[in-house]
Amino acid sequence: MNSGLRKTHKYSWLLLLIIIPLIMFFSMKGLVLFESTNETGINSNFSRSISDKDFENDLIKVAFYPKSIEIILKTTLKNASSTVYTVDDKNKKQKVIGQLTTAGIYTFEINDIPKNIMLYDNIKDVLITKTNF
Repeated sequence: MNSGLRKTHKYSWLLLLIIIPLIMFFSMKGLVLFESTNETGINSNFSRSISDKDFENDLIKVAFYPKSIEIILKTTLKNASSTVYTVDDKNKKQKVIGQLTTAGIYTFEINDIPKNIMLYDNIKDVLITKTNF
């Protein structure tokens, strides 16, 4: 390497030293890291006072409202993929409502109140729990 190449190499590394942190800063600036759709504080009361139907078992507590469903997940599930589905009269999955991850309060907006809901693991193809009304 001659002196011209060494000088060019030095300046290119100094330029990269400045540009890479700037790129990282501006790429992380738009990320929403600490905003969540669930409330992590678990209490036994629902956030609203009047619900159409209520259900509770050892895993979940569910309240149906006219335009939403509120699910309190009491403990973190052992299943990696826990999806909430609406269930018809024949206990068949109809529509995906949302996904549950950690313990907390989840609120899902819906158009009409389903008869029942189920928590289902799509990876293992296993029913986790289901409401019974």
